[in-house]
Parts: sequence; structure tokens; C-alpha cells
Amino acid sequence: MSSEQNSIVIKYMKKTVERFYSIEDERIGMKHFRYVMDDYFAADESIKCCGEVVPVSADGVYSQWVTTEGSDPKKRILYLHGGGYVIGSLRGYLPLASHLSKATGASVLLIDYRLSPEDQFPAAVEDAKTAFKWMLKNGPDGESECSKSFISGDSAGGGLAVSTTLALKDDGDKLPNAIMPISPWVEMDPVSKSYEENKDLDPFVSQDGIAWFSSVYVGSEEDRLNPYASPLYGSFKEFPPMLIQVGTREVLLDDSKKLSEKAKEEGCNVEIQIYEDMIHVFQGFAPFLPEANEALESIGKFISDK
Repeated sequence: MSSEQNSIVIKYMKKTVERFYSIEDERIGMKHFRYVMDDYFAADESIKCCGEVVPVSADGVYSQWVTTEGSDPKKRILYLHGGGYVIGSLRGYLPLASHLSKATGASVLLIDYRLSPEDQFPAAVEDAKTAFKWMLKNGPDGESECSKSFISGDSAGGGLAVSTTLALKDDGDKLPNAIMPISPWVEMDPVSKSYEENKDLDPFVSQDGIAWFSSVYVGSEEDRLNPYASPLYGSFKEFPPMLIQVGTREVLLDDSKKLSEKAKEEGCNVEIQIYEDMIHVFQGFAPFLPEANEALESIGKFISDK
């Protein structure tokens, strides 16, 4: 049985969806969506940034270092926010990035990758690759080599974490020690059974919504099958270890399961953690939601020996 706080989070998410559709004027629709997304995790006043934030240019990609007391400047996580490649911002993700830093003891680089429709696929992948390569040689304390590197992200950012690592591998570049996709969206076409099975359980994401985000992000039908857009179709041979976290209420549940199964078949060291009764990217509701704290601590344990 999930916590009492989880019921509060679910009610909050339902209200957030109502806010998304409260304005019908298409001329300002995208601006409205992006402002609402900034408050995605604001279910309780305790959900706020618990660390220090320093803006930087990651070789031209606007980014922010997020650190907490005792975080290691040489242990670094590139974090890629969610939002369907269309919405989402650094402001809205500072709480999650800071609590991730606190749970892992790492310094987190939160990046403002380009969004659609202004910049379609593969702009987000290009920005993430650029930022990761920069992060290997630069930390919150300035120019310095990192001792351990990781890539994490949620939803579209979770898929982007996988596709960025695939692209780095294909280019022959240095790979992260591990990656940690949270509720990843890894298949552009919303065809999995969980879209139907969980449609009444997921208070935020829907099959129609995923189809719309996909149409905005990917310009051609051919690109929908590109592994850098739909990383489920990539090769996971010689891929770094991977921890996947997802909730049972999610319409994207099968994306995580499919990713885990395919990666394991191809020899990747994969761990998937499925949290009962949890919604999309529940980790962002830390420290208010007990299950979120548990999941972030699990990420910390996973990367401790990587």
C-alpha cells in the first residue's frame, strides 16, 4: 500500500492536467504549457531546491551545476529533464536535481537542451552529447577531469539519456560509468499495451499526449524508428550498466519493461525497479513523498560501486 502522501500527489497531478487545458487560445498555448510544467512537482511546500545552483555554459549549452553539502565535484551526473522534448525547464527541475545530488553524493549538471517545435530531432541529442563531453573535463569547481560520470533523466529525458549514450557509443566516445533512466519514453509510437491498461491509473500522461509530443519532436516517419529518437531500437552491446525506475500506474510502464528486456538480451547489465502505485516521475516529489526518497537512495546505492 502506498503512502498517504501519494494520494495527495495524485490529486495534485489531476489538477495540473486541468491547468494544462484551462486555456484554449492556441496562440499562447505553448507558452502556457511550459509555465504549467514548471510547477509539475509543486505538490507541497517542502518540495524545493536543497542545494546550491551555479549557471555555466557547457560548451554553448546553458546549464546549471546543482550541488549539495558534501557532494563530490569529480563525481558528476548529467541530468536531462522531461517534458516530451517540448516543455520542461531548469527552474522546474532544480528540486529533483538537488535531491538527486544529496542522495548520490554527486554534482549534478542540469542542462537546458533545445526544445521542439523550435528545434526538432536530433537537436536535443546533439546538445546532450556536447554537455556530457564538456562535463568530463569541467566540474562545479572549474576545469578538472571527473573521476566518475553518469547520465540520468526522466520521461523524454530518460529516453534522451539512453539515446545520448547510444550516440556516444556509436561515435567511439567515452561512455558514462552507468545511466539511470527514470520513467523513460523510448519508443516514439505509443503502441504498448500499458497505454490502454493504465489509462485510468495514470493521472498525467496519455496515449494521445505521447502521440502529440512525438509529432512535434520528430519531423519524419523514418526518424520515428531512428535509435536516437526511439532508443528501444538501438544496440545495447557494450553498453554501460543501467538502472531503470518506473511506477505501476504509468502508461509508459511497458517502455521501461521493453528497454530492460532488450538491453538484457544484448548483454547489458540492467536492473529495473518497478514501484507499486507510483505515478510518472514520482522521484521529483522528494522529500515530501517517502517512495521518492527511497527511489533516490536506491540510485545512490546503484552508482556507489560503478
